[in-house]
Amino acid sequence: MFMSAFVLLSSINMLAQETLTVSGIVTSSDDGLPMPGVNVLIQGSRNGTITNMDGKYVISAAPNDALVFSFIGYKTETVAIGGRTNIDFLMSQDLEQLDEVVVMGYGQQETKTISGSVATVKSDDLNQNTPTSALEGMQGRLAGVSITSNGGPGSTPDIKIRGTSTLNSGTGPLYVVDGQQMDDIGHINPEDIATMSVLKDGASAAIYGSKSANGVIIITTKEGKAGNTKVNVNFVQGFNHLASKIPVSNTRQARIFAQARRGRDFADLPADSLSTLYNQDYDYQEMISRVGTRQQVNLSLSGGSDDAKFYWNTGFMNQDGVIVNSYQQRLNTTLNLNFKVGNWLKSGVRVVGSYNESNGLATGAVFGQISTHYPYLPVQDADGTFVPQTSSQQNILAEALFTEKRRRTYRGQMFTYGEIQFLPSLTFKSTLGVNLNLRRNNDFNPTIVQKVGQAPSGNEVTQLNVSLQQENFITWTQNFGNHHITAMAGMQVQTWNNEYAKFESRTFNNDILSTFNNVEELILGPKNTRTTATAHALVSQYGRLQYNFKEKYSLTATVRRDGSSRFGKNNKYGVFPGVSVAWRLGDETFMEPLKPVVSNLKLRAGVSQNGNERIPDFESKTLYSPGFLYNGQNGISISQLGNQDLLWETTQQAFVGADFGFMQDKITVNVDYYEKVTSDLLYSIPLPAETGFTSIRSNIGEIKNSGIEFNISANIINKKKFKWRSSFNIATNVNEVVKLAEKDGEIIQGEYIIREGGAIGDFYGFTANGVFQYDESNAFDPDGNQLTPIFDENGNFSNYELNGQEYSGEINQLKYNNNVLKGGDVHWKDHNGDFKITADDDRTVLGNGFADFYGGFFNEFKYKGITLSILFDYNFGNDIYKRYDQVRNQRMVGTVVPGPERIENAWFEQGDVAKYPTLQSSRAKVNNIPGINSYWISQADFIKLRSVRIDYRLPKKLMDRVGFISNLSFNASALNLFTWTNFDGYNPELGTNGNALKPGLDNLRYPLSREYIIGVKANF
Repeated sequence: MFMSAFVLLSSINMLAQETLTVSGIVTSSDDGLPMPGVNVLIQGSRNGTITNMDGKYVISAAPNDALVFSFIGYKTETVAIGGRTNIDFLMSQDLEQLDEVVVMGYGQQETKTISGSVATVKSDDLNQNTPTSALEGMQGRLAGVSITSNGGPGSTPDIKIRGTSTLNSGTGPLYVVDGQQMDDIGHINPEDIATMSVLKDGASAAIYGSKSANGVIIITTKEGKAGNTKVNVNFVQGFNHLASKIPVSNTRQARIFAQARRGRDFADLPADSLSTLYNQDYDYQEMISRVGTRQQVNLSLSGGSDDAKFYWNTGFMNQDGVIVNSYQQRLNTTLNLNFKVGNWLKSGVRVVGSYNESNGLATGAVFGQISTHYPYLPVQDADGTFVPQTSSQQNILAEALFTEKRRRTYRGQMFTYGEIQFLPSLTFKSTLGVNLNLRRNNDFNPTIVQKVGQAPSGNEVTQLNVSLQQENFITWTQNFGNHHITAMAGMQVQTWNNEYAKFESRTFNNDILSTFNNVEELILGPKNTRTTATAHALVSQYGRLQYNFKEKYSLTATVRRDGSSRFGKNNKYGVFPGVSVAWRLGDETFMEPLKPVVSNLKLRAGVSQNGNERIPDFESKTLYSPGFLYNGQNGISISQLGNQDLLWETTQQAFVGADFGFMQDKITVNVDYYEKVTSDLLYSIPLPAETGFTSIRSNIGEIKNSGIEFNISANIINKKKFKWRSSFNIATNVNEVVKLAEKDGEIIQGEYIIREGGAIGDFYGFTANGVFQYDESNAFDPDGNQLTPIFDENGNFSNYELNGQEYSGEINQLKYNNNVLKGGDVHWKDHNGDFKITADDDRTVLGNGFADFYGGFFNEFKYKGITLSILFDYNFGNDIYKRYDQVRNQRMVGTVVPGPERIENAWFEQGDVAKYPTLQSSRAKVNNIPGINSYWISQADFIKLRSVRIDYRLPKKLMDRVGFISNLSFNASALNLFTWTNFDGYNPELGTNGNALKPGLDNLRYPLSREYIIGVKANF
């Protein structure tokens, strides 16, 4: 009887276990949203289910069973049921798994089989410092990628990948956005970007052929996910102010200069306490600056089903700069649609529309005059009327307030694709892209900023660029046991059509209308009022083969053949191959004992040939243009000499690299060494004047870049409640001009020299060895050793000494333009020893505008719902030529005030030990030699606290109570908080401003600002 009862109870218990029903909701730890499609399995069995559109699941299990939750990109975790009937689960992202696939050209590749040098930035890191553009978000994050700002709202940062490989034929990378190729991404909203992959090595980039010499950046934008429609809102409010001011002279110093330049003793300068003029000290920098603001808002909707997904985001940004009348406004919208028809057809379309408007400054007129203006001259009368021209300079405040430099850009993009899967291993993809870019630039200079009596002036420029891209490629993937092969081949056609129109006038009737129906006449000429139209086409064939064995040994080979209309019939086509290999040494059997410490070790290497065809259209052809007058009649004449023998500019690249993982990849290290040799450099060489032409495009030489890149990342602490990850990167670059087909192997461009054995960006000028203390200090023996003058107790010159011994030999004196240098004059270095300072013999390299090494340091701390992120970046080894300092400190004219250091540390009388020469205008000719000199070269090393940001996400339990909001977070950040530097200008971070051959040239551009930001994100 007892045994029967026991069997009956056991049967009831077993039956109860079999019929237990467990349900719950699965959400993402990333955004707190429900996750559809999550696999929920009973551990140790094949029984399971998946979550529905709302992230809900229902499953039958025994009380002692365990549930296994898994989803691609998230950690697979097991939870014991323990008799519960409701189990809600939070899925955590698996960072290692997310890194397994990287977007490459025309496809994807697993990280462990990649054989090239590829770096990736994901959306969260990209937007960590709340950037206004995608390039700003990349600053300091990737080894070997240098990004420097050009200042001011709407300006485009400079980007260089592994150095500068060309002279003036385009130095920026190629951008590929969801498959569409373009030259700039300034219109793209950073919030739309999912990942940015930088193909740094030539072998990875060679699939893009003639556009890949400067690297390739592949951008993948966000897409919708299957499930309920999600609504995301992001709002940012920023406040910024001038981070620093340049030193300028005050009224006392300006009066000292006014006396000293005439040779008068400033000690006798009366105080004149009753002078209304001389008791004023205006801070012009304070007058034109303000507290700037920034508002950014994004609204996105995404969702769909497994067969149709959508993502739509619209963003608006309004940014007022720290200088009055400077601003940027950007409105853009992005729509991504992706469809799936069965298992054989995929298609999609990406549509982008954007409008960008900015207003800048006449930086030379504003900042240049700030540095030189007399500080006691008012800008407004007592009644508020703006004062016109004073001291031969325009009104600074009026220049900033009323000068118009309006830039408007309308962008429209459409990119569509269709992909057919003929076989499980064979797919065909066809794409079509259209890119329209309309720019309108309006400049207007009203009467108040003109010289007295001069009419208002202005110009209007319209540029229309339309490009088409169509390509077709087929991909075959197959596994043969441990052998994996992927082959791809395709063809592409691209066309560009460009139209340009400019109208210019210096005779506007009044200040009321700045449009061209208010002008008396237009200025005619090839550089003034004109219209042009150009076209360009590129046809390409390409292919790639990827092979790996056991995912341990990898080989990638690519080749592309491009034909460009920019080259003559003799060299229209170029072929660009690339090969890279990788060996996962860490997977070898003999490495097993080191696995607890060295969890990963991969060696990489590659060689390639990449091209550059970025020269203006038609430069291989001889052109005829109108606008030439013959006896008063307009006619047509040759305007450009063509060169049918132009060759493709090609870059031979080679690299070796290693990837390390330590302690289960908690620490990862990447090291690369590269060499790039660019030959057949495209450059416009000068022609003799008797030809009637100034220059002709030719292939003239060879440049070499080499460097080392190092990156280390670590998940230092990875607890459930507290996480700390950190990364540090550093890169070096050495640039060398190997060969130039020019006279004497050098090209001098103003303050710069390009010569064999030198580097791009070398400053070229005179060297100052100080200031002669006495007239008698200008004395040298025949070998160039400076003699020491000896004076008696009455201050009269007695004799010379050399090395402490009386000297009675031959005495030589330095001369400039046959003028003997005296006390208070600069002791210029005489390089050739002839005691004559000349431009041909006594100039030398004074420094270089490119950095020797640069990088960044990032830390992120997470505690529960709080995230703190800190980003530093740095730059060392480069110099800045302060041209503005030279302009104000060397002219010695009554209309320009030198800087305060120049006045306070000038030579005034015999015997003065001074840093700078005399202020007397009579000595200006010998102290102010034409061109650059070492006085105005400054080190530009800096360490910058780029951003500090703290985020707080409200607890999920609280959000569950609200119901309609799945995630709500707040953030506060500071940008450009501190800059540690010895540079005394506005900003040591100085872009090339469109001229890659002239880095570090400071004419006082838009100043650096410090910004404080608050923001909120909400997910519905």
